[in-house]
Amino acid sequence: MKTAIALTVSLAAFVACGSGGTAAAPKGWRPVPGASAAWTNGAGAQAQQYTYAHAPFGGALQDLASSVTIDVLLHYRAAKLERSVPFAPCPGAAGVATFALAGGKILQEGFAVSNGQSIRTAYVRPRGAPADPNVISAMQTALCIAPA
Repeated sequence: MKTAIALTVSLAAFVACGSGGTAAAPKGWRPVPGASAAWTNGAGAQAQQYTYAHAPFGGALQDLASSVTIDVLLHYRAAKLERSVPFAPCPGAAGVATFALAGGKILQEGFAVSNGQSIRTAYVRPRGAPADPNVISAMQTALCIAPA
């Protein structure tokens, strides 16, 4: 339970640092109270979180990929990068890095650069839980379409 609360608070803080505009919520997910672009689904050990953020960014996709990896490794104690690959719905325009987190959680951090903005999504779920197709759809909307 402590891990789920800490992840929700951490993700809400991440969103507060760089969100703006509107983001597509995963269908059927509940907004996180007090956060402008964070949603949750499930409860207890099965809780999942999704966030969206964008901020000014002057680099290329490769620069953002490096920044995402460094940010996650510094923010989450004992996080381990499992892989970083192109995001299949918009290859060449976005990527997704998967990290193993303490407490049996997986973080999939989606990222893209468009019109001088970094676009980032974060999806945390229990290890072994299948990816929610509604989250993948929300990620596609966020990462493959330029922010307003």
